[in-house]
Formats: sequence, C-alpha cells, structure tokens
Amino acid sequence: MSRYFLLLGLYFVSSTLAFSQYEIDNKEYNFNGNININNNGVSWVPLFTLGEPSLIANFSIGSDRFSVNPSFRYELDGLQPWSVDIYWNYKFLDKEKLRIDIGGFLPGTTFQDFTYEKNGVEDKILTPWVTAMINPKITLFINNSFSLRLSYFTGIPLKIVDKENQFDSGEIFFIQPLFKKLRLSEKLNLIWQPEIYYLKLDDNSGIFSAQTLTVNINDSPISFSSIINKSIDIGSLSGKKFDWNIGLNYSFNYNFKRLK
Repeated sequence: MSRYFLLLGLYFVSSTLAFSQYEIDNKEYNFNGNININNNGVSWVPLFTLGEPSLIANFSIGSDRFSVNPSFRYELDGLQPWSVDIYWNYKFLDKEKLRIDIGGFLPGTTFQDFTYEKNGVEDKILTPWVTAMINPKITLFINNSFSLRLSYFTGIPLKIVDKENQFDSGEIFFIQPLFKKLRLSEKLNLIWQPEIYYLKLDDNSGIFSAQTLTVNINDSPISFSSIINKSIDIGSLSGKKFDWNIGLNYSFNYNFKRLK
C-alpha cells in the first residue's frame, strides 16, 4: 500500500514541475536558509540522532507555490556526511486559513558505515542508503501566532545495500502545533513547535513526542534552538528513549525577481 501512495505521489510531483517552471520564470522567488551548529545532530525524525556534534544546513529556493529544499547534515569533526536530502514541495491549495502541500524526498540519502570483509580482514566504508518518500500535509492557520499541521510520509528504499538493517517500507505521521513569535522580552521572542508522531519501519512501530524551542533575537540572523525527543511507546524500534540537543543558528532570507 505504501508503494502505491509513493508512486502516485511522485507522479503528481513530477507532473507539477512544468507548471511550476512558469511560476519561477515569471514571478518573484525566494531563497532562504538556516545553518545550525549543535552538540548532537537530530534528524527531521527526532528519534534518529547522530550522537555527535553536527552541522545542519537547510536551504529553500522557489516561487509562491513550488520550492526545492536541499538539506545537508555533517558530523562536525571532519565534516563526514551524515545525510543529504532533496525535498520538493508544491502548494496544491494556499488559502488564508488552509494550506495543502504535497512534497517528497527525491532522493533522501543517509550515510552509514558498512562493514565488509576482504581477504580475511574487516574494513568499513561509508555507504549511502537512498530512499524516496512522498509527503502530503495539511496546515490550518488559526491566527498569526498559532497553526496546526498534519503530515504523512511514506517511502521505500531505492537500493538495498544492507539487507539486515535497511527497511523495506516506512510510514510516519506527525501532528505538529506551532506557536510563533511568543514575546519573551523587548529583544527576544520564542517559537515553540511540539509534536507527536507515529513511526513504522516494516513491522516495527512506535509513538513519540518531541518539541523544538527556538529563541530569536529581534532583527538579528542569530538564534538559539533546542530539540527534545521522548518515547511514548518505542516498541521494538532502536533509538534512545530520551534525547536532546542545543544549537546555534544563522538564518537568511532573500527575495528575487527574474528579469526577462
């Protein structure tokens, strides 16, 4: 079933690219990004952490409806790659109080140390695990400070390199309230995003809670953030029942208009 939704979603995303190209060529478009240095790398699925200091760089370029969003995660010591994701997003419906997006990772790549034996000697090689995922999501905008998002991911590996550890199919469902611009002082404001998510990899599943806290300095590109993840029912999934990080962010945002 997850493969059916994935293929259908990828077809829908690819069919919007030609239409979206018109928008990028004829309207204003945006380029923004956030660079985060932290004491413990946390993935977009908070259960999965690096356990080491990391550098995470997220970027987005696109028009009002279509965007391409590459993400790069590196272990800080030696800048060894941890994951590289290319996320595509199209705003199918964009109203004042309601937005429906369809997006996906194509590809989503995680790098793992793969142990192999050659001439009786064990060695390790950094191996990419490549996945394709589709992601429909619905966002309700209650007011300027509060919104609620429902987000679903389903995906499959594009290539099996480690049959023992790679999953054959995966599903994730997020419930994500968002509280933004909560005033702390004249110079500081807070963004708080709690979430509850259900994760299923093959026959293993679990329920988790997480929250991201970001303290912004008004009129400054610098901010501080922390991600906290706690299992409600970890089941047979591997990972810590409780984990967290703290990080320093640099953000930027530019608007462009293509000249004919």
